[in-house]
Amino acid sequence: MNVDRIKGKVSTRIFIVFAALALFVIASAPVMAEESVSGKDLVEKARLDAEKAKSEAQKAMAEAEKALTEAEAAIAIAESHKEKAKEIKDNAMSKMVEAGYFPDDITLENKEGTSKAVFSHKKHTTREKLKCMECHPKLFIMKVGKDVVKKGRLTMEEMKKGKYCGSCHNGKKAFSINDIKHCRKCHPKSK
Repeated sequence: MNVDRIKGKVSTRIFIVFAALALFVIASAPVMAEESVSGKDLVEKARLDAEKAKSEAQKAMAEAEKALTEAEAAIAIAESHKEKAKEIKDNAMSKMVEAGYFPDDITLENKEGTSKAVFSHKKHTTREKLKCMECHPKLFIMKVGKDVVKKGRLTMEEMKKGKYCGSCHNGKKAFSINDIKHCRKCHPKSK
């Protein structure tokens, strides 16, 4: 193919593209004029919609702030009631202990049934002069049954980390659970 022929084909194609573009511009000119007139209307409508949305958002924000204020007031009241209830519970527990009521000794058994430990409320509250609230609910849930711990499992490994009984039985406040000579104090049937 020679260069002149290629130039001719390219020129023809360019001419066709420009002609099509010119026809498109001419054909769309009346539509563009209509759009520019209605474009002003669209801008005004958009402005009004934005103002309305802003107004609605401000109203919603005011309602949310009111609801937040009411919720904070309700939380303050609930906290006050919670503190009063805790105080009443603490006093009731102290009076029960003073009157000689102690929950029964608790026997804890591992899942395999191979190890048992006995906990005495009476020894801890009378001999050691501990108050119920020193362990409840900080370390143990006040609940009858096997699920007495808040999180995790009541194991020697956890106690060695300072959890549950290990928070006091660390060798400073009370005998250490790591000292083998004290095993029988909690595990009376162990050899």
